[in-house]
Formats: sequence, structure tokens, C-alpha cells
Amino acid sequence: MSRRLRAFDARRAALAGVLAAALMGAIVARAEPASPTAPPAEPDHPALPGQQADRDLRQSMATPAPEERWRGLPLFGRDLFSVEPTAQAPLENAPVGPDYVLGPGDNLLVFVSSWSDTTLTLTLDRDGQVFLPRIGSTSLWGLSFADADRLIRARLATVLRNARVQVSMGRMRALEVFVLGSVHKPGKVTLAGSATVLNALVAAGGPDTLGSLRDIRVLRADREVARLDLYPFLTAGDRHQDVRLQTGDVVFVALTRARVGIQGDVVRPGVYESLGPMSLRELLRLAGGPTPLADLERVSVERVDANGGFRLQDVPLDHGHGVDPDSLLLSNLDLVTVLPLAERMRNLVTLDGFVRHPGQYELSPGMKLSDLIRGDRLLPEADLIHAEFRRVDLHDFKTQVRPFSPSRVLSGQEDWPLQPLDAVTVFSSARLPWTVTLQGEVTRPGVYTVAPGERLSDLLERAGGVTARGSLRAAVFRRRSAARDQRTFTRELEERQRIELLRQQMSLLAAGDTLQASAAAKVENELVDRLGQQSELGRVVLELDAEGKWRKTARDPVLEDGDEFNVPVAPATVAVLGNVMNPGTLIARRNSDARDYLRRAGGLAREADLGKSYLVRASGEAERYRAGSRVEAGDAIVVVPRAREPGVGRSLAGGTRFLLEMAVSASVIIAALK
Repeated sequence: MSRRLRAFDARRAALAGVLAAALMGAIVARAEPASPTAPPAEPDHPALPGQQADRDLRQSMATPAPEERWRGLPLFGRDLFSVEPTAQAPLENAPVGPDYVLGPGDNLLVFVSSWSDTTLTLTLDRDGQVFLPRIGSTSLWGLSFADADRLIRARLATVLRNARVQVSMGRMRALEVFVLGSVHKPGKVTLAGSATVLNALVAAGGPDTLGSLRDIRVLRADREVARLDLYPFLTAGDRHQDVRLQTGDVVFVALTRARVGIQGDVVRPGVYESLGPMSLRELLRLAGGPTPLADLERVSVERVDANGGFRLQDVPLDHGHGVDPDSLLLSNLDLVTVLPLAERMRNLVTLDGFVRHPGQYELSPGMKLSDLIRGDRLLPEADLIHAEFRRVDLHDFKTQVRPFSPSRVLSGQEDWPLQPLDAVTVFSSARLPWTVTLQGEVTRPGVYTVAPGERLSDLLERAGGVTARGSLRAAVFRRRSAARDQRTFTRELEERQRIELLRQQMSLLAAGDTLQASAAAKVENELVDRLGQQSELGRVVLELDAEGKWRKTARDPVLEDGDEFNVPVAPATVAVLGNVMNPGTLIARRNSDARDYLRRAGGLAREADLGKSYLVRASGEAERYRAGSRVEAGDAIVVVPRAREPGVGRSLAGGTRFLLEMAVSASVIIAALK
């Protein structure tokens, strides 16, 4: 028994913990706006004072790691090999140039046109020879394609006179070369006969992180026949070092000797490889040079100290008064930072508002306010009476605001000199007209322009009044500001009640009453659903009568922009909703009260609660049910049920019961208003 109790207590504690977490999550989610799944964008404001100093202190005290030395700078040239190599082109389709050297396995197509047309297919055998009919064997090994073309034409001319000969390349031989050293995929690769060193590197995935881009060797028969530096190709497209390969060649990628980095205001920041001591000018050249915003009066160089660690060196380069960049030699792992210009633009003033070209203007010597405020710069709707002038004191950076009249400036009655960072704002004198919509049973429905202070009765008189079929008593008046207020109230009410219900659920779970907690959860869901179904947002209840006693009184509202007034056809029915035996709509009868209509609806249901029932008038006004209340056409009687959930004890008898009653009442009232 005790084991079961402990297990039950454990489950109860777990449920209480989960619900507590949900409660806190709900509170936080409602206190803060929902964050997107993507990481938040970096703020566009500058770093706070002290942040850079703290960051530099932490960096200087940390042990430098090799992978963190370059601080995210890319290794120059590595993106050339970042894409997977495409499949080799078919050997018979690969283009060749006149300098292509023939070898065993190459295929030539010879077209001969004489008395009859003939096509010869010639393949170089292992001795590099081809057989020409009526001529014999001819050696082509080692000849360029252009030389082989001339030789074949000359040999055929000895036996065929006045013949036209055309030589083209067929299928090229395949090359097998080895790519070794610091590459991603070392080993043997098969290439087309015209392949070069760069083709072999691409096929092997390129140099790895330790491999050099500037020390690539081609070995043939154990002898070095070429050495390739890819930097001229990467920076200027120069491929003169990219030699053709032969079968059995070895392409060897050596280790990187030294690397230096450059960051900041240069065209191409990155980490560059050096074959030996590299000057600062050479590094700037490889990086594309400084940008126009670079401050060459102070270039920072983090250097490797001979005693261990790093040391910082500031190098001025600007105006020819600083250090010669050719004389400053960089060492392995040096990091150069080209700082941006720290100067701010001060020779400017700002003009914004209702002007033709808002923005910043140059502050020329002797410039006055009248030079900035000109008639051709103002829009037609610009306010010539009221404008605003702002001045920032460059010593203490306090802002002074001064109103002025543009018309006085234009007439020369008011003027003063401008200073850097002054700003002028021109306002608008145009006021868009307010419009009100009349709909339904109005003599002339439509969208009307209203004057300030105009009332609803004035507008109805302009529109010809209400038709004979219309009912002012059942008219619906909506206002935008009221809709905003109702949405805010509904949202706040929903948040408060959800949190209160979650708290009650947590208390019930902690007490071990899961049944009552489940009932409270159902109440919460029903409450949210009921509140979300409200469709009459923005309706303002008016007390209007057909006799016109409401005109020019406090019941006659002053109109606002966006108001809507809808006059329906005079209703002829009364709605009886909620907990009655036969809810529905009944034909209205004169001099009938609420009891008469309840009796015509079959009487009350067993769970009806007349004490909390309502009478909703056609105007939208709700009042508590009274047996003798007079009911007119267009009204609705709402009978609310008793909120008694089975299993819900005293802990829910207060707040939860009230919420359930409110939710159910709201649903029937909304149904009555629709």
C-alpha cells in the first residue's frame, strides 16, 4: 500500500511540475513577443562603451589556438576546389589545340576527297605510328597536332594528286597521373590527353588545409620538369605555368611554408600564403588594396614575438610620412588589420518632412536657414506657419528645439546662420477629410464626408433620413476606436483568466485531484473558444427612437473618421435562446412580456438559471431578465444554464464557476447579436 502511495505521489509531483512549467511558459510568452525560429539579427547600433575593452582583455589573456588565430578569415584560393569536380568530358569530345602533342592511343580522322571520298581512321599504336594506305607506316609520336596535320598531307600528296585532305582529332588517349602530397584525395587519377596540372588538382579535390597553393611540382621520370604557383592564376588569370601532363607524371603538392592574414578595410580580406618573407605592400596587393574608407594612418600588425606569444605594432602608412610598406617584412602567422576611417561627416544639415527632396544637404560656408528653406523645395501641402528647428551643441551634445514659421523665413522676416548637424522639419497643413459610411435602409446610402463636430442626426438629415422599412431602434453603429479597445480588453481578459485557471490546475494537481484539474482545463478551452468567437467588435450601443427625441442630445454621437451606421429592416421576430425547451425565433406580439415568450418556447429546461439570464435589446443593450419586462420586435431572451460540472469541488466553486458561466453567457449573447 505504501509503495502505491509513493508511486501516486511521484506521478502527482511530476504532473504538478509539468503544469508549473506550462504556467511559467504561458506567463513569459504573454509578457514577451514571440521570437522567430531564426536567430535574432545583430543590432544596428554601435557597441556600448567598455565592450571592446572587455573583449580585448579576454582575448589577450586567452591562450591562442591555431584554429582561432585567423578569426574566421578565409584561406585565399581554397574556394576554387570547394565544389565537387564534374565528370570528365568524353575523350572523343574534348577540344584540342594545334600544340597538342600526340602519343600512343590518340585517334585521328583523315578525310580524303579525290575521285572518290574516303575517310581514314588512324590510331597511334604503342610505337606511336599510324599506317597510311599505299604509303606505309608513319611515326607521329611526339609531334604536335599541327605538325602531324602537315606531315599527313605531305605524305598523301605523293600518291594522290589534286586531292583535298582534312585531318581532325578523334578520340584522345587517356592519361594516368599521380597526385600526391597534401591533397584531399591523393592517388592515381585518369584524365584526358590534353589535361594540365590544374585539371589533376581539381580531380584530386585540391590541396588540403596544410597544402600549398604556391609550391606544386611536376615530376617526370624522377625529375622535376615544372613548378606551379597558383596565385598568378587566382589573381590575374595567368595560366602560363599550367603545363600539360604526360602518362606517369607525378603532381606533388608541398606543405605550406608560411601564412599571413589581413582583415579590415581591404577589398579581399583573408589568409595568404608566402613563399618567403613577404612585404606589407605585396600583402596589400594580394588583398586587392585598401578600400576608400581605409585609414592608412594607422595599420595594426599582430606579430609573433621572439620570446613567445604575440605583440602589437602600429604602422602609419599614409601621406608618405609613415613606414615604407616595401620595407616592412611580414613573418609567419602575422595578422594585419586595416582600420576604417573614424572621422564623421560634420558639414551637413538635414531637411525632412513635407519637402520635395528630404535628406542631408551640404553645409556651405555662410549658409543660412533661408538657403535651406526655399519655396521650390516645399511641397504644396507644407505648413507655412509651423515648423521645427533642431540644433545639437557639438560640445555637450545637448539638443535645442526651436519652432519657427517658414513663411517668415521666405519673406525675409526671420533668418539665422546654420551650424553642423542642424535639422529642419516641415509639417503638413493638409488634413484628410473624415468619412462615415451609411448602409441599409437609408434614403441615400453611401460614404459621406463629415465636418468636425458633425453629429449622426446631421448626417442622416443630409442622406434623406431613414426609409419607411428601416428601424432606428435596431440600427448598428460601429467605431474603429471602440473595436481596438474591445480587442485589447478581450486579449487581456483571456490572458488573465488562462493564467488563473492554470494556477488552479496546478493547485488541484498538487492536492492529487486530477479530475477537478481536467474539468478546469475544459473550462479554459471553452472560455478561449467563446471569447475568440466575438464578431461584433466595434459596436457602440445607441438609444435611438423613431420619434427623434435623441437628436441633438447626449445620445446623438459626434461622428469620427471611419464610423459605420447600418439601418436594418424593421424586425418582426423575437429570439429565445439558451436553456429552454424549444429555443428559436418567434413572431413578435404587441404588449407581450418575457414570460409570454418563454411560455411560447415551451418553458424552461431543467438546468436553466433565470437569476443570471439576460434580455438583449435590438439596439445591442443587455439587461438582466425580469419576468414582467416588455419585449419588443428584434429583442432576444438569453437563458443561461447553471454552471455545475460533475466532480468539481469547492476549489472551483469560485473563480472557475464564474468563468464557465461567463463563457456560456458570452456564447448565447453573441448568437443573439448575429
